[in-house]
Amino acid sequence: MKYFCLIILALLILSCSEPPTRDNPYDTYFDLPEPENLQVEHISLTIKKVTWEYELENIDGFILSRKQNENWTEIASIAADKRSYIDTLSINEIVQYKIVAYADQNYSDEMVSDYFDNTIPAPSELQYEHINIYIIQFNWQDNSEGEDGVKIDKKVGENDWIIEYATTNQNDENWIDEEAEVNEDLYYRVYSYYVNYNSSYLETGLIDNSIPIPENLELEINFNSDNIILTWVYYLAGIEGFRIEKKSANGNWSLYADNLEPESREWIDNYPVYLDSYRIKAFYQEYESDHSDEIMYGIEGMIYVEGGTFEMGDHYGDGYSYELPIHDVTLSSFWISQHEVTQAEYEEVTGENPAHNYGAGDDYPVYYVSWYDAVEYCNALSIQKGLTTCYDTSDWSCNFNANGFRLPTEAEWEYAARGGIHWEDNYKYSGTTDDLDSYAWYYDNSVSHTHEVETKLPNQLGIYDMSGNVWEWCNDRYSSSYYETSPEDDPTGPDTGSPRVSRGGSWISHASYCRVADRYSDNPAGSNLSLGFRFARSSR
Repeated sequence: MKYFCLIILALLILSCSEPPTRDNPYDTYFDLPEPENLQVEHISLTIKKVTWEYELENIDGFILSRKQNENWTEIASIAADKRSYIDTLSINEIVQYKIVAYADQNYSDEMVSDYFDNTIPAPSELQYEHINIYIIQFNWQDNSEGEDGVKIDKKVGENDWIIEYATTNQNDENWIDEEAEVNEDLYYRVYSYYVNYNSSYLETGLIDNSIPIPENLELEINFNSDNIILTWVYYLAGIEGFRIEKKSANGNWSLYADNLEPESREWIDNYPVYLDSYRIKAFYQEYESDHSDEIMYGIEGMIYVEGGTFEMGDHYGDGYSYELPIHDVTLSSFWISQHEVTQAEYEEVTGENPAHNYGAGDDYPVYYVSWYDAVEYCNALSIQKGLTTCYDTSDWSCNFNANGFRLPTEAEWEYAARGGIHWEDNYKYSGTTDDLDSYAWYYDNSVSHTHEVETKLPNQLGIYDMSGNVWEWCNDRYSSSYYETSPEDDPTGPDTGSPRVSRGGSWISHASYCRVADRYSDNPAGSNLSLGFRFARSSR
């Protein structure tokens, strides 16, 4: 009973005392708020600034801890009036911070930061540029603050990496290799470093340091001087020069011109040979580039016809009035195909072969083609070869200054059939006067069909079938009186009129129609079993 009374008395005393306060941070019953907005600012690779916010000031302070390698370490006890702390870290660690507020024995909950990677940031946006054949400049973006600099490793071909081939200063964003090995596969990698710590690598991949090949090799014929001019494009400095190689149509490549100056972009061959080919290389010391694309003096399948003046018309007096008067014509040089367009050639360009019944096969001349078909073929072939088309198909006019293919003019056709500069041989047919059977497929020997091209003898220029096999479209409009008003220089036919000229006779023609002076007219939209074509190209 005595003890029970004592307990009752104690409870009465407690019930009459003051209750505990709820706003005193030192009171163990007080719920101390946690810090807020814990942030980490990167000052440098090793220095971080930790900041936070807190609403109370009447506390003892804060305790800051850091987590590295999965272990928390208390790193600082911070005064109550502070809201930041400067921390010094080691490199290449995954780090996290937490902070608590405290007042005597009363502690808040923890405020924990996000993880952040204290690895040295690698450079980015690595690029390179050839300054010359043995100097390469590298540029990158520096993403570090406080690093010692950037290191560069290098690898040549299949050799091992050369570690720390070069080192740059702090904050550098470029470096130049002045000893880049020529004609080698080179590899580089760059990385930031601090003391003994490195960032990850940023690699170039393979750099082909072969001597660049000269580009855009082109050939221009200088008809006034009987020479050719080669031109090319080259952008890289540091080479020692260029070498030109040459080969004949059936020969091997051999060095033709050596030690052309590195500034050269043009070279003249004063002794060109028809169908010789050229190519060019750049060189530096004992190293050479690969050779350029080849270019031929001439056009494969075409004959160069040197310009000149000849007497156009009927020299034998056994023709027709529209082959007269004989008149002088002066022509610029041009190219003309060595044989009539074959069925295979026509089908390769157009996808069609209209020829049938009167000789069929890849090497037979194409026939059943209209004048429009022929000029559309010329345009399509020009496009295929990367040349400028000659014909405007809206009005069928011809641009003779374009470098593409076209039909020969009537004057060009007759001049080529007569042997060009050999026209004074004065053959009645192309290549002959008395032996037509050896030079032409015509009515007397064709057995009523066309024959494969180049199966008879060529004329003086090496051109086949200009007499016989198939009639050949010319570019000109036809006029029976045109010779009376034809201009002397490079005539192109009348400005008006519908019919177009055809020349040369065919497999179904008698000998008189195979004469080089004979002229005929045809509807340009028409086609028949004996009408084909060959093409030409201006050299003006």
